[in-house]
Amino acid sequence: MILVSIQLRVALGSTALLALAGGCGGSGQLSLAKLASDQGAYVGKEISTTGLVEQQSSPSGTAYYVLADTAQDLVLLEPPSSARPYRGERVTVHGRFELDPHQGRLIRVTSIRRS
Repeated sequence: MILVSIQLRVALGSTALLALAGGCGGSGQLSLAKLASDQGAYVGKEISTTGLVEQQSSPSGTAYYVLADTAQDLVLLEPPSSARPYRGERVTVHGRFELDPHQGRLIRVTSIRRS
């Protein structure tokens, strides 16, 4: 009985790890397309993703920065000062993912590096 219980725990643990790895592309990185298609699953979680830093402007003229992929899946990068030095570059961003009712998808950046 104990052996069966241990085997079941190992099997369940392995399944959970595979599910987590599958959601992140297996490398710990989440594609922007996956993030956009299943955004509710990542709210409040630490994520890593890769894309191109693009500068955009609000109607008032204030610059802000987004991470974009080739399909134009976008996520706002906060604070702007963390992304500004990487404008026009491909980067990997790590941070907490949020959904803001006014700004949409955003990442509160904890680290950013050139890819």
